[in-house]
Amino acid sequence: MSGDHHGNLTERTGQLYFEQVAAGGFSSQPAVPALIKKWKNLFEPILRLSENEALRFLIDAGKCLELMDDLFTDHSLSAVTKMVRGASNDIATYRPAGKLRGWSLNLSVSGTGHYNCIRRELFAEPGDMVLLSPDAMYDYRRAQHASHWTHDWVYFQPDSRILDWLNWPEVGPHIYHLKAPDADYPAIKALFESTLDFDPLADSRSEALLLNIIEQIFIRCARFSAPAGSDPTDSRITNAMNYINSNLEKSLTVEDIAQHVQLSKTRLSSMFKARTGSTLISWREERRIAKASRLLTRTTLQIQEISKQIGYEDPLYFSRTFSRLVGCSPRIYRQSRQATVNQFDNAILKS
Repeated sequence: MSGDHHGNLTERTGQLYFEQVAAGGFSSQPAVPALIKKWKNLFEPILRLSENEALRFLIDAGKCLELMDDLFTDHSLSAVTKMVRGASNDIATYRPAGKLRGWSLNLSVSGTGHYNCIRRELFAEPGDMVLLSPDAMYDYRRAQHASHWTHDWVYFQPDSRILDWLNWPEVGPHIYHLKAPDADYPAIKALFESTLDFDPLADSRSEALLLNIIEQIFIRCARFSAPAGSDPTDSRITNAMNYINSNLEKSLTVEDIAQHVQLSKTRLSSMFKARTGSTLISWREERRIAKASRLLTRTTLQIQEISKQIGYEDPLYFSRTFSRLVGCSPRIYRQSRQATVNQFDNAILKS
């Protein structure tokens, strides 16, 4: 099967990937029963697939691989992915239904990619870097107007040293974007390319070297990423973020959060604004809505139940907040997601 959730892997990683599929990893995917129901008549009793239908099947099967990331969460990996219009791997990459432990960092090197960051869209061109945290809800693909999109990527388990350098602007909940200046882009691209020299599955030294290069990428980016007056190394802001994320369903006040990190309300609010460009309450709302988007897309829970799970006792207030941040109601969002995917797939097949 061409393409995968994270792109073109090293030979050894690819072998492990298909061993996982053969061992039952594919059949355990939540969308596989619907895939079988849709395509069974064209496979049994004899194979009756046309070339066009075969391409459509590969696209549908690719979209089923949402939980295969469990294979990689204990390792750091790197590769290059090229999506070409009409190819079987020209499919969208979705935030998996299960929470990941690793982070993904993408560098666009040619063509144009399209990221749906929930509250805004981002078109990534050469030099654009997008960092996706374990809690991000997103999808990305080749931009429809582009003939191709190539991006280098690294998937890694960050230690505190790497995260200490993270002070990138947010373009969506748990999604960060940075544009490399022309003067810095060649060096950053060279660092991404050098990650391909190591097979982190071979031995611990290779993975340590790969993480060292990833840290170099973040250190170099820190030269042009930090807003004036912010302190990317202040752990109290990170602690505040973690506290909010762990208690999204609770109605924490600014005072509650300030007490937890042992700062005054005024000091915390000022530092948080400098770090994120957002207030504490607005930042929490965005993360609540990100979680709601995931539940709307990946579950059949009633909207009222989703509202309660993310801390909104009033479903109407939840719907208004969702509409303000996303641009449509929760119900329309749920209905439109699959329609958008199908429209994109049809465009591929007609190109």
